[in-house]
Amino acid sequence: MIKAIRVQNFQRIDAALKLELAPVTVLVGENGSGKSSFLKAIHWAIRCATLADAGKVTLEQMDYVPSKDFLDLAHKLKLQNSSTGRKISVTLISDEDKETSISISAARNNAGVNISIQGSMALELTANDKPSTAYIPGIAGAAEEETILAVPIMHRKAASGEGGSVLRQIVLAYAVGGEGTGQQHQQLDELSKWVSLVLPETTFWIKFDRLRDRNIDLKFLTSDMKVQGQSHTVAWKSIDMAGTGFLQVVQIFAYLLYFRPKLLLIDEPDAHLHPGRQQRLIKALELASKNFPGTQIVISTHSPHLVRALSEDSCIHWLENGSAKANGDVVRQRMGWSILDKELIIFTEDGNTEKLQNILNQWPTLAQKCAIWPTFGKDSLPNGPKAVTLMNKMRIKILIHRDRDFMSDADAAAWSALKDYTAKNVPVWFTEGSDIESHFCKIEHVAKVLDVTADVAKEIFDDALASFDQGECMQYFSSGYNEAVNKLQADPDRNPIARWEALGGYSPATIKGKKFLTLLAKSCLTVLPEHGLGRKIGLRANLGKPAEGIPICSDLRQTIVSILK
Repeated sequence: MIKAIRVQNFQRIDAALKLELAPVTVLVGENGSGKSSFLKAIHWAIRCATLADAGKVTLEQMDYVPSKDFLDLAHKLKLQNSSTGRKISVTLISDEDKETSISISAARNNAGVNISIQGSMALELTANDKPSTAYIPGIAGAAEEETILAVPIMHRKAASGEGGSVLRQIVLAYAVGGEGTGQQHQQLDELSKWVSLVLPETTFWIKFDRLRDRNIDLKFLTSDMKVQGQSHTVAWKSIDMAGTGFLQVVQIFAYLLYFRPKLLLIDEPDAHLHPGRQQRLIKALELASKNFPGTQIVISTHSPHLVRALSEDSCIHWLENGSAKANGDVVRQRMGWSILDKELIIFTEDGNTEKLQNILNQWPTLAQKCAIWPTFGKDSLPNGPKAVTLMNKMRIKILIHRDRDFMSDADAAAWSALKDYTAKNVPVWFTEGSDIESHFCKIEHVAKVLDVTADVAKEIFDDALASFDQGECMQYFSSGYNEAVNKLQADPDRNPIARWEALGGYSPATIKGKKFLTLLAKSCLTVLPEHGLGRKIGLRANLGKPAEGIPICSDLRQTIVSILK
């Protein structure tokens, strides 16, 4: 059993990256974080060590190489030949803490690489008839035809990542060795069993008659392909007709069954699978690790669905810029919330987060660091202690968004204290107006979005204001304000009449932004044609989006920047 692997100076990985391994190990992180670099380094190093002749491997001898420009595989600087130059290093650490190190440097005249392997596992890794590592980078499709290849050539093609070109032969080799099947298709029960854990009720058959057939015939049948009352031979199809995700699952288990490698390295198997199948895949791989104890499985993924299904027996590492950022429960929590690459969660009372996201998108760099989490109501927002627990557990910062709902600054401060945000130093952002939408209900914003003069925008504004019944408005205001402050301590000044007057009576300040934005869009239908601007009516769909040159919610930006310092 391999306890850990350390990789240094390979592609995205600069300083030594050491990761602990379990029977199943999952790597997560953004594109370019080093996940694939880690897998490729292991596979390339072990393949080079296996193929080395007198400590040297030429490009022509390599059956797998991440790039034909192999000297550029080192981090930033090219591989060098000098004794003092940096080398690519891959070290495997056993359960007994014994290290087996593979060192790769440039050969003279760029004629390949020099390989040095030392340690207790050196012979075990390089002397097998079958490769010790199986690398599955993804499969674009199965070849239309496959004939029998000499076993060493088949192994070299499989090791190179050309899974689609030898998939049938791998399956044939695991099923019947080199003897062929004769004239009848042979049902593949074991492959069918494992694939069916991910793709239910899938069956495979294979045929290769050494005397009569030129090509290997691999058929498959799924439950939805079956024709009631008909033989399976009516509906089965050739494997090259299967989809990409389907083929990748088949490749994974075919490689496992045939090679039974020491390390099965799988790069983003979730890429072409439905979320439900992603979860079934990781469960199947965890079961396989128990049935094939000589094989450890290392997977890279972007899928929160796969991570959510991961058991406690497996381990998970979060990589960033070629380094390990975190592991264990922190990563599971973040992936489960789809916030792995985020620095701030904005808990919002709104169920529809579109307007808030539009505001954040004004600042692309900040927006990439923020995740919006709707709670569907202010009472569902996490209180101060819960927010602090989440921050500590997930090592992330939190901002609470609360619509003002006509509250005064004193009301807002009292509400923050009631929710224990003040005492726990949890930042809260209140909208300037009644709600998020109120920020878009301004004359200069309307003028910019519709590309009209300020006078025309004001006319639209006034028309919208005049179209709303004042009595109805007062009722909405009163109920909205009372509902906002009803849990706060009683205060003579905390009443809707006093607050109505403080906001200037009937005006956009006393109308819910959601309502007023709808009224503005409706007024465009009557006002714009009166000015010969009917062609601009379609632009009203953009009233809920920030317009270039008219910043929205600058105070929110300042709040986020201060939190992320």
